[in-house]
Amino acid sequence: MLAALLWPAGCRTLPPAPPPAAVISQEALLARLQARQEQVQSFQAKGRITFLSPEQNYSGNALLSGRLPDSLKVDVLDFLGRTILSFATDGTEVKVLSPSENKLFQGPATPGNLAAFIPPTVSLPQALRLLVGALPLSSGPPQNFDYEAATGRYRLEWRQGGALTERLWVAAQGLHPVHVEWFGGAPEAQFTAELANFGALAPDLPEKITLKTSAPQKEMRLVYRDLKLNPPLTPADLTLASPAGVVQVPLGK
Repeated sequence: MLAALLWPAGCRTLPPAPPPAAVISQEALLARLQARQEQVQSFQAKGRITFLSPEQNYSGNALLSGRLPDSLKVDVLDFLGRTILSFATDGTEVKVLSPSENKLFQGPATPGNLAAFIPPTVSLPQALRLLVGALPLSSGPPQNFDYEAATGRYRLEWRQGGALTERLWVAAQGLHPVHVEWFGGAPEAQFTAELANFGALAPDLPEKITLKTSAPQKEMRLVYRDLKLNPPLTPADLTLASPAGVVQVPLGK
């Protein structure tokens, strides 16, 4: 009825394009996702990063270097190229440099200390895989596998002991993971992530990532401008040196 009111009687509208057909099996899709995961060993990227929370919001340019599964260095810069925050971890130790305070915080890589960059409900290996779209986060075959014709997406669910651990949506067009919800057995999702524009900068890698957590309430938005897969990283690319005169502050557990 609405269409009849909006369009003259003699006009014909084209039907909407049908969603992509489900043409791949669960086994073939998992094999495709796993093969992509195995290709990712390290990455180096430049982009724009934004952090949102009830306490504070800030945004800046970001330089990221990572080696899976647990080495990551991030430098957040202001529009003049000055460092706002530097973060580095090898999975055992974490260092956080705050130039405005002239302090270098250093301690074990616990969730509380990693929270300077990674929300505490997201593990370090999970964060690294999210940064390059290396999903799913779960191992083994999913307990549920469906094709949602209305959206043109596959929905995969992993469970452990009957409790939901991960729910992942994969676009039928391109077979890229576009949305993930991580429960880890909890009643509510511990975090969600959306990934978009795969292949815009590098084959099978996302250009945009949005990570959200509800407890604590945080959101990280990352838009890459440059993204390199498996670059020849040196130890200096993944470590944070202590500047001269900086005050070193130990972090607890």
